[in-house]
Amino acid sequence: MTLTSTPASSASTGENPYFLALDYGTQSVRALVFDRQGQLVAKRQHAVQPYRDGAPGESEQSADYCYRQLVDVIRGLFEHTQVLPSQIKGMALTTQRACTVLLDDAGQAISPVYMWSDRRLASDNLPPMAWYYRLGFFCIGLSRRIAYLRRAAKVNYLLEHQKDRLAAADKVGLLSGYLIGQITGRLVDSKASQVAYLPFDYRRKAWAHPRSWRWQALACRPSQMVPLTAPTDQLGLVSEHFAKDSGLTPGLAVYGAGADKACEVYAAGCGEQEIACISLGSAAILAWGGERYREAYRYLPAFPSIEANDYITEIQLERGFWLLSWLIEQFGAQDVIEASRLGISPEQYITQAIAKVPVGADGLLLSPLWAQGVIYPGPEARGSIVGFTPEHGRLHLYRAAIEGILMTLKQGLLCLERLKGSPFKVVRITGGGAQSDLVMQMCADIFNRPVERLSLHEASGLGAAMCCAVGAGIYPDLASARGQMCRLGEKFEPEAAHVAQYARVFTAFEALYPQIKPFFKKVNRQY
Repeated sequence: MTLTSTPASSASTGENPYFLALDYGTQSVRALVFDRQGQLVAKRQHAVQPYRDGAPGESEQSADYCYRQLVDVIRGLFEHTQVLPSQIKGMALTTQRACTVLLDDAGQAISPVYMWSDRRLASDNLPPMAWYYRLGFFCIGLSRRIAYLRRAAKVNYLLEHQKDRLAAADKVGLLSGYLIGQITGRLVDSKASQVAYLPFDYRRKAWAHPRSWRWQALACRPSQMVPLTAPTDQLGLVSEHFAKDSGLTPGLAVYGAGADKACEVYAAGCGEQEIACISLGSAAILAWGGERYREAYRYLPAFPSIEANDYITEIQLERGFWLLSWLIEQFGAQDVIEASRLGISPEQYITQAIAKVPVGADGLLLSPLWAQGVIYPGPEARGSIVGFTPEHGRLHLYRAAIEGILMTLKQGLLCLERLKGSPFKVVRITGGGAQSDLVMQMCADIFNRPVERLSLHEASGLGAAMCCAVGAGIYPDLASARGQMCRLGEKFEPEAAHVAQYARVFTAFEALYPQIKPFFKKVNRQY
């Protein structure tokens, strides 16, 4: 278990209250204490691992394990830093997206949590939708994509494999709603956390109308949906039970936030028209926000922002910097040993070592579309690596992976600029990849735009803390909170020689997937 701590730097006063942001991510759970200026006062982090039992694509976790991880990280915060429970004036939770769990009428889990990375699909034998829906999707060319959506939806997988349990569930919720229920004793969730294959109407930011096609496509009932509130609203108070387990003060106000990506990109400036935001985490996303509902690709929904009036126009690469970790796991035993000797993470070691590999990885191209999507990249998607020669080694592979991720995001950036009608002036980068100066410079060179990162790494937690500060009345709105709590770090400018080299590589990269896509469709005929 990885543990990190930051001691409290000063005592909290009524004029400068502390806010606790709980961030349950893919690789770790973090308890983060911020002051009203957005300074990170204290931090505690525990590594977590999704449970796998050998079944292909399986990624699930005990709900009780998730709860215990949350409790333990809060207790660790108070035990290993100078922060006292009485100093915390409000708290908010942000979690990874699309983690599904079945709940009983008391809000207790009656199933594992099916994590976002679970790749198990329902079969093609789901109950058919009404003929008029099928005809409509056929006429607009979406039949195959809707069929894939239905197969990918975890509720439909459960219909086939846990039918009685699904039918008995009082609620079909997400990890965020389950944990909020455990914290407050009240089953409720934020609108800005609803990113999953559930019957949610993203334009209306509400559960779908009872006559919507979504209820026929997905095996759940309107009565099984968790009640939703707006971000920054008070969700409830810390219950006596959770206070006893965690060490928090009973009655502490709990405010709504949003999913980790929603909190992260808002903290980085999403919603400001001249800024594009990129998260280089396990999943990589490109985001642009605003009050208008805009779809990056037709039928690819825009998601709710933690700013109640805004949407996030998003393009997601589901396997982002996860891909680098996977390559290290498969091929990098020697690199792990060397990183350990130097006292740094394998990812840090790799991003230093690839500096000796030329731009373009000596002609090695990697298309990082490891995971399928309904609209983007499409249900037929597969990853590919092209251009191997005997001279290539694993460092070339690592560099090609990072370049492939960034060039895929550049394709998305150009798509958003066409939608916007003008170029972005700056790109803000967050997530684990943003901690590397080399990766940041690669971003500037590939995007041919200035790129910036925040002064602190915990952007998701910072966004949740902003929701706390607004909910507690410290700031009148999230824009004011961001103006006072967000600070920029280093800025990286494009280097002309590298920009020209990457422009040539990008031309080849853009042609790669369209050339091999027909092959993937032929091999996977159901798509």
